[in-house]
Amino acid sequence: MRKVEKILVPIDFTGESARALKRAMALATENGAELIALHVVDARSLRNCFLSSLAAPEDPPCMSEEAPTISLDLLLRERALDLWNFVNRNLQGTHRAKVTRRVKLGSSVKEIAAITQEENIDLIVLELRKWRLFPDLATLKLLKMVKSLPCPVLLDPPITRNSHPPRRPLVLVQTNPGETVA
Repeated sequence: MRKVEKILVPIDFTGESARALKRAMALATENGAELIALHVVDARSLRNCFLSSLAAPEDPPCMSEEAPTISLDLLLRERALDLWNFVNRNLQGTHRAKVTRRVKLGSSVKEIAAITQEENIDLIVLELRKWRLFPDLATLKLLKMVKSLPCPVLLDPPITRNSHPPRRPLVLVQTNPGETVA
């Protein structure tokens, strides 16, 4: 098995991503690896921001009466600050590895795959969410995403109140294109 030098942990500011961040930091510290915390701002939900950022410099920004708009660069700076604070709050006193924080705009799956390629990521750490509606559909969507990634994924099961004792984490490794071994 190759040495783990870079670990990616996607952050969505939930309790599950906080637990994944702590697990990733423990692994990074243990292996002397760099930890990359990635937050992806979903481009589909930012239609108002795009409209305001496309206005000509001499024209006033396009304003909607329904919802206030903010500029895209301001939104990305706010999310970067949120990511900075989230990482610091959840890793208090455990910063024993280098942590890089990245904020990207786009589709989560595409941006995670792109960062994995750009940064030569060796391991991605995720934690499943406990979905109330359609849990099987959410799991299938996650497994489809994991299948498309070019590196191993450490996937923790969700924590539930009525569950059995914690199980061992699941590591998914792609051996051949289209074939996944658990």
